Amino acid sequence: MPCVVLAAFLAGRAHAQSPKSAQVMTPGLWEITVQTRSPIVGPPISYTVCLDKAHVGRPEPPKSRATDDCQVVPEAAAANQTAYTIRCTNRKVSSTSRFTYAGDHFDGAVTINTPDGVVEQVHTGKRIGDCDDFQPDPVTGPAAKN
Repeated sequence: MPCVVLAAFLAGRAHAQSPKSAQVMTPGLWEITVQTRSPIVGPPISYTVCLDKAHVGRPEPPKSRATDDCQVVPEAAAANQTAYTIRCTNRKVSSTSRFTYAGDHFDGAVTINTPDGVVEQVHTGKRIGDCDDFQPDPVTGPAAKN
């Protein structure tokens, strides 16, 4: 399930901006790191992605259809935040996510509640330069570092 939340975040990040949203991140090359903090501390996993001007607005929560088992419920958030809860009725799983953006960095927390316990993740991102020479791997996509 933690990978699903990361995938939802990155997918939401890639398609997030509405035409009227304000820029909350600086375009450029970003290193995004995810670390599980409980029930055990996992190694941080980092990805490098290029965010252009079209993708630096305030991210919107992922979308769900009325027929989906997992429903996304947007939460109240400040202008530089994204917050939402995902509830999966059949799987008896839910997650709560909140991210705060500050130009050249962001911080976020995701809590996943499952029948087997609670998983807590910390997400961070920082702008590390320009995208001029960045070439993602055509097979695996963004570069991953462990």
